[in-house]
Amino acid sequence: MIITNAGRSLRLRQTIPEDAPVLLRAYEDESFISLYRSNNAKQTEKQLREILEKRQQYLPTQFGYLEFMLEHKEHGAIGVAALGDYSPLHQRAEYLVGLFEEQRRYVGHGIEATLLILDLAFNTYRLNKVYSYVYGYNDFSQKNMLNFGFKHEGTLVEHHFSINKNKFIDLNINGMTLKQFRANKKLKKLSLRLVGRDVTQPVQVIEVPLKNKLSDDGKKFLDGLRAMDSES
Repeated sequence: MIITNAGRSLRLRQTIPEDAPVLLRAYEDESFISLYRSNNAKQTEKQLREILEKRQQYLPTQFGYLEFMLEHKEHGAIGVAALGDYSPLHQRAEYLVGLFEEQRRYVGHGIEATLLILDLAFNTYRLNKVYSYVYGYNDFSQKNMLNFGFKHEGTLVEHHFSINKNKFIDLNINGMTLKQFRANKKLKKLSLRLVGRDVTQPVQVIEVPLKNKLSDDGKKFLDGLRAMDSES
């Protein structure tokens, strides 16, 4: 199963046990976790490492959850994203993304990360729908979801109790189907600029006709050139 993807400045990869210290710092940062996953359970670094080790022993489809570290080519780990609550029958998953430092949330890294996740979700994992819950107090994220082309499918009023805020809060539900993704011209334009390719369309596989394939003599000729090049 492909669990990596890369754009012009970001690379996504599955989180590993060695990421435990970085993730723990993020999970203990209230300004981050209140936007990413409210009421996140308190964990020690050892407990978090054990969870990451267990995930490596199974396919993400068995857990129904796949977590990615967002790595910037210059700044290293800058955030985390996930596809959770995966349903093979309904071909859908919940999307989460969070950037560790506040200043990085306003410079386009979240946009590139979203493009890379949607590329994997629709083109590699063959999902029919990706959806996201946004806390009612997170206006910036809600506006971004709508700008990406997600459709606001409803608001669950006072649906979630925030322990830190000590009150009930609303949850906005936003979704995007495969059909909507394929027709999204804005995502096409953004992906060409930030990823270097149009992620809204599946990768075209071109098969070479048998008559155009190299003969055995041709293959031997190319192998000879490679051998000469390696010796020079």
